[in-house]
Amino acid sequence: MGNKICVDAGSMYCPCHLAKSGDCISCSLLSGKELCECDLKGICIYQNFKKNNEKISDSREGILCKVLKNKQIKTNIYLLSISIPKSLACELIHPGSYILLKDKKRKDDMFNSPVSVMNIDLKNNILDIVVESIGPKTKDLLNSDTVFIKGPYTNGIFGIKYFKQLKSKKVLILTKGLSSVTLINVVNNLLKNNNEVKVFFDNSGKKIEELEKKLKELNIDLKYFHFKNNENLIKEELKKGVDMVFSAGSNHFNKNSMNIVDSIDDTINLAITNNNLICCGEGICGACIVNVKGEKIKTCKTQIEPRVYLKEALK
Repeated sequence: MGNKICVDAGSMYCPCHLAKSGDCISCSLLSGKELCECDLKGICIYQNFKKNNEKISDSREGILCKVLKNKQIKTNIYLLSISIPKSLACELIHPGSYILLKDKKRKDDMFNSPVSVMNIDLKNNILDIVVESIGPKTKDLLNSDTVFIKGPYTNGIFGIKYFKQLKSKKVLILTKGLSSVTLINVVNNLLKNNNEVKVFFDNSGKKIEELEKKLKELNIDLKYFHFKNNENLIKEELKKGVDMVFSAGSNHFNKNSMNIVDSIDDTINLAITNNNLICCGEGICGACIVNVKGEKIKTCKTQIEPRVYLKEALK
């Protein structure tokens, strides 16, 4: 995979630890190669790193935040509303945003849990997230009135570039289960650019009524289907003309979405949720690495073409 794109490239978090260790995702010179192979516009990570005496940027720091509401919405599934700083709220409104969260009593970062942003109330600086109680990390969170939040992290979706290109286009969203929490940021972004959005929920997955309510408040017409029984429903929708499909579900769900889309038109842009295991969010620990065409890719920070990911990394 040539010219890999790091979502942090050129941001306040660049250059990072990976530049220091010779593992930079975007800069070939800072990953041990002799020639520049990047295609970044208006920025040179290598020059910035060298001119600054090889000093790396400050890492994201945990911010202590107050939990305003903790509501059980399903068995072992909770909706949390958290008061966050204005600066962080403004950073978390983008598609694919997620945070690392841990209980205030836990000092070690091994207790960080990656959680997708469900909704941001910019007026009151409130973050809404959905947490499923599974193990020690999440159980601690659900028993705390104050939590540490690290962010923003922005690689929760593969194919982010397609959102940036869309204006006055038609978008079809397919979703199932808890992955649907990503939809509010996605829909807000699409509507801002005057796109027509249709959302289809696979009703065989877990439903979040609070999420569906917020989407209806955005005047989104929600439709329901089941992949096993209503595949033709999606195909007929695609035949009407669609510029992009966003699939928010498990890897299996996303692969089914791709196959249906490609059976109609494999030139339709496709974006999918990033479902890889994420631990540090900084490309350091290696928990998120997948093998794509023989190359190890750090998926917590690297954008991957969705079709390449579904066909190569999931073999």
